[in-house]
Amino acid sequence: MAFCSLFLVQSLIKTKVMKKYLLLIVAILSLVQVYSQEQSNPYLNELEPLPKAYIGLSTGLNNVVGIIGPELKIVASPKFLIGAGIGLGSWGYKYSAHVDYHPKGVYAFFIKGGYMHASGLSDFENEMEVSSGQDKTVTMNLKSVGNVFLSFGYAWKLGKKSRFHLEGGYAVPLNTDDYYEVTSGETLSETSETVLQMLRPGGLVIALGFDIGI
Repeated sequence: MAFCSLFLVQSLIKTKVMKKYLLLIVAILSLVQVYSQEQSNPYLNELEPLPKAYIGLSTGLNNVVGIIGPELKIVASPKFLIGAGIGLGSWGYKYSAHVDYHPKGVYAFFIKGGYMHASGLSDFENEMEVSSGQDKTVTMNLKSVGNVFLSFGYAWKLGKKSRFHLEGGYAVPLNTDDYYEVTSGETLSETSETVLQMLRPGGLVIALGFDIGI
């Protein structure tokens, strides 16, 4: 009898544990199904209240705020963000203004276009190859350079109001000739001119960033 009672108790315990596990599995599957439906239908995001604006930080190559800097993006509508930012790049301070178009809501694919401006650097010193073939310390002024750009990206929702985004595109410099001035008297070699042309703002855009809704 004792053995039978013990067997019944163990069976009941196992049954309760199994029920808990089954309920847990059902709950997890339900959550996964809901999450999958939300992800497969980005238009559901538009039904949620959006922040009035996003404050973010971004970095990258030919990024709108240079190597790193803050951005402010105003939510004009579920499909349009109007942004501006300032930061520090390899060509001095950088500031920008842009418009982001999100055809399926702010947490999905987007197209970004706008203007970026690099302030340049005064009395910039660097060891460079001159026309004689020697390497010398050259002093120069890196002049301001403006760019128009177009990029494509994707934004993922984090939490209730935050976002993480990646983007890539191309920036076209508006001044391609008079963008530097050697003030120490030397003449740069073709190799050094090519290096400066590569460093000048413009070209391939690769960026990532994080936004917090406010």
